[in-house]
Amino acid sequence: MYRKVSISTSTVLPAAFFAAISAVALVVSFMAASYLYARSTLIPYGVLLALSFILLELMIMVYFFVLSEFCSCLFGKKKDAPVLDQADIVQAAPAQLIDAQADSAPPVPDNVSITQPVHEEQAESLQVPDPRTDEPAISSSQESASSTRLDPASPDVPAPTPAQSEETNKKIVELMNLSAGEQQKRREKFAQDRKEIMQEYIYYSLGPLLDEQDILAVWLEYEGWISSSTYQPKPRLCKWKDKVTSRDVRHLTWNIAKRMGMENGYKSETCGRFVKALFPDLCVKRDGSPCTDSYLSQNLLEEKPDDLIKIDKPEPHSIAFHFRNMEMKQAV
Repeated sequence: MYRKVSISTSTVLPAAFFAAISAVALVVSFMAASYLYARSTLIPYGVLLALSFILLELMIMVYFFVLSEFCSCLFGKKKDAPVLDQADIVQAAPAQLIDAQADSAPPVPDNVSITQPVHEEQAESLQVPDPRTDEPAISSSQESASSTRLDPASPDVPAPTPAQSEETNKKIVELMNLSAGEQQKRREKFAQDRKEIMQEYIYYSLGPLLDEQDILAVWLEYEGWISSSTYQPKPRLCKWKDKVTSRDVRHLTWNIAKRMGMENGYKSETCGRFVKALFPDLCVKRDGSPCTDSYLSQNLLEEKPDDLIKIDKPEPHSIAFHFRNMEMKQAV
């Protein structure tokens, strides 16, 4: 008997709608991951993308479930069962009886063949136990093979011992520790590469303005600040070779803080306090009074054409500076 299988539109349409929404969620996840990675480069881009997509999918599933329940309550009425005539019932009865008889018969495994009838004398001779092994005789080799495969307590299928389970757990823990160690190595390498980029930028920016000894002293203070945003620098009275203003050191500090991640503690207020503590001779007003922390933090991006150190905004997903591009243009 063939049974008619029908797929209703109430099943196809929600599935197609959910697939379309999932595609939109994937696009939104790429946008959200790019936005978050631009603000914090410490978390890998792939992790941000996966977390964004999973969160959006969960929200869509919850919303889809609530919407489907509401629609089913509002429009989903079960159809009445079809009424069969007596003639249809009579015609279907033999087929139903055949199906019931077929279902009642036990299934025969594919790997077990149908045995031939055995005479009573042969059966008795086969069932006599073997005195050498003290085990009952087996009627056929096929039954022996099948019983060996199906019996979970067979010696061919050894059960895991507690020692083996403990060894497996140890291997899992070792793999987890290896993964954590690898992630730690990557974080350390990224921090070291970032520090080298910052050092190269400071030496490039302050090279025409200070001698080597003053540059080294300034870099040591910035190095401590890069290691910890709460680092308190020592005041430096540098011998500037040109007319340097507080705007120049504000730009220098902001360029570094932007690449360190202002959400990681390198905020505007932190930059203002650091600049004032490190360069007290530059952070003064026209009347000679010291600038306030709020003034310095609120005017980090104040810029004039004659500034010696310019604002350098990083590219998306990058912490590199643009001075190498400027050197290439000057060489050409």
